[in-house]
Amino acid sequence: MNITELSWSVWLGIALLVWLAYDLMNGAVYLHRYIERDSEPMMYWGSIVLWGIVAASCFIYPEL
Repeated sequence: MNITELSWSVWLGIALLVWLAYDLMNGAVYLHRYIERDSEPMMYWGSIVLWGIVAASCFIYPEL
């Protein structure tokens, strides 16, 4: 498989996984506001799980 043959959905999934990894290492998420893991753990982990599900859906359903 040639890397240029990947669909836009797969590229989006890769970008979201990179963003997710950065947020996990940084300990903070920036969506509509800055959310730190130490001060708001439920919002932080909820956001991480949500982005993980969205990223996974890009690989599970690449045609959509």
